[in-house]
Amino acid sequence: MQGYLYCFTNVSMPGIVKVGMTGALERTPELRAKELSSSSGVPTPFKVEFAKLVSEPKKKETTLHRLLEQYTKRINNRREFFKVSPEIVKTFFDLIDGDLWVNSQEDEGEYEKIEEEEEEEEEEEDKDHTKNVIKKLHRWSRDMSKCFTDGQLIRHTIGVDKTWIGTYDYANNRVICDAKFYTSLSGFVNAHHKENGTYTCKGVNGWRYSECKVNGEWISTFNL
Repeated sequence: MQGYLYCFTNVSMPGIVKVGMTGALERTPELRAKELSSSSGVPTPFKVEFAKLVSEPKKKETTLHRLLEQYTKRINNRREFFKVSPEIVKTFFDLIDGDLWVNSQEDEGEYEKIEEEEEEEEEEEDKDHTKNVIKKLHRWSRDMSKCFTDGQLIRHTIGVDKTWIGTYDYANNRVICDAKFYTSLSGFVNAHHKENGTYTCKGVNGWRYSECKVNGEWISTFNL
């Protein structure tokens, strides 16, 4: 069975995307966007940012939602809306086998020119905001010696089952994993991404995406 995974945006919901699937080839992302635009009650139309033709679309949608829940914020557990930029969602789409969908029937006269210009301005503002957030995360670093204890376990997971677990060495202020040393949490996390083939741009902030073990439970390092 084949269908489409898609990522929609709407200027009425800045900073939020809808990630879902269609279960039939004839139900294209463009058609699904029009259906949603007419039935959702949102005053502006949904836009197809990108889509992919895949096999077993429901199964892949479930996996994609799990990834997004881990790395982003889901607005409602029963809905398909996530607080994240399309650029970040695209990195997850690139990991899924399939063929990118190309809208060859786009009607540029469908909406008023002023609405198109406003939508482009909103998208540019969202992109600039995403870039600024990423830059701040890259600049943000903390002293591991003030957050971890000697021998404390630290882990990073990619997807649902690709996990690295390291041990904090207080004397040398570093994370040890598989006999390799990392002098920062971001170095540890991005080395994992490089080995997994998921490293992009300038990397990610390790404090945001790691966990440490405290009293037998794994907790996020983000708010330490």
